[in-house]
Amino acid sequence: MLAVKLESRAPHMLAGVTPSEVLTEPYAHYARQNAVPAEIYQELEAGFPSLETILNGRPEAGSNVAVRLTVKQVLGDRRISPLWREFFEYHTSGDYWRDVTRLFGNHLRSEFPGLEERVGRPVEDWRVVPRGFAGDADIRLDCQFVMNTPVTQVTSVKPPHVDLCDKIFSALFYFRDPADNVSGGDFDIYRWEREPRFVKHRSLDCDVKLVKTLPYAANSYACFVNSAKAIHGVSPRGVTDIPRRYINFIAELPFKAFEPKQLNRLQRLWFANEVREAVQDEKY
Repeated sequence: MLAVKLESRAPHMLAGVTPSEVLTEPYAHYARQNAVPAEIYQELEAGFPSLETILNGRPEAGSNVAVRLTVKQVLGDRRISPLWREFFEYHTSGDYWRDVTRLFGNHLRSEFPGLEERVGRPVEDWRVVPRGFAGDADIRLDCQFVMNTPVTQVTSVKPPHVDLCDKIFSALFYFRDPADNVSGGDFDIYRWEREPRFVKHRSLDCDVKLVKTLPYAANSYACFVNSAKAIHGVSPRGVTDIPRRYINFIAELPFKAFEPKQLNRLQRLWFANEVREAVQDEKY
């Protein structure tokens, strides 16, 4: 008798979204609350790994620091529920990438006009391999459990910045703890007030303006095309023993898609404090 494969119960984060729902200012992005049905969210939330599981024997990372489990770690870990493993498997698959390109393909072409020629095929046809696995890939996808560790001093885990230059698409799916009542931890979207200039991948506060805040709320989702335009950050979070929890989605090229223009020598002297902070912060 042939085995019957049960239909996956894991939600598909971009299913049913139409291209008209993607906003273009200040850069291409999409967000929604109540992202998946409540009963599925509750099951996922109940199975979200503990901080101890994510640290996996590593020492405490410090205050308000990102720690994570990647798709490579999750798919082989039987401590993670089957529903979550299905979720990770789908969101690092070619089917998921086709959903991304159905919505963001034209935005990717507009932002990176030479990219398809460099890869040798349209974005919709790129070969997909999960990040950390072997195989020929045009794009590698990761899906990660992430926690920002308990906070001992009010700080932002990510001031205004762009993601690394080999990443062209990013997304977040929030799992705020019901007991978490501290302020901050929201996703902030900025626009440039001048020609972009960077310290590593960070912007100067004086160069950007906050234009939208997406609250750190349970069962909320946001995604965007990452480029030099895509300045975003996390609002400062109050002191708390409760980690900030979310799923991180990454689409990574085998080369840089863009190169942030760095401050010149005179500007680095003028903004010495910001430069020192960025250089000391290895998260960027």
